[in-house]
Amino acid sequence: MTLQWADRALQDLEDLLGFIAVDNPGAAKRLHDQVFRKTDKLKDFPTMGPVSTEAGEPFREVLVKPLRILYLFEDDNVTIVAVYREEANLRG
Repeated sequence: MTLQWADRALQDLEDLLGFIAVDNPGAAKRLHDQVFRKTDKLKDFPTMGPVSTEAGEPFREVLVKPLRILYLFEDDNVTIVAVYREEANLRG
């Protein structure tokens, strides 16, 4: 199983962590580590995240509070496609 990050998802994550780091660099570092630990698990458990209620099939998501990580699982490949704040509305 392979795990890839789309450029957009990496940029989303960098932007969100940068915003957090302005006030709390330690929290940003901890969140960074939590995100990569959680997403690394997708290589072994690609269906651990439920189908996204907002984006719908075929998208799934996992939470690393306060972030939602949207991904696709197809064949033997997991692609992280976007990272959002948990309260963000994906439809608008």
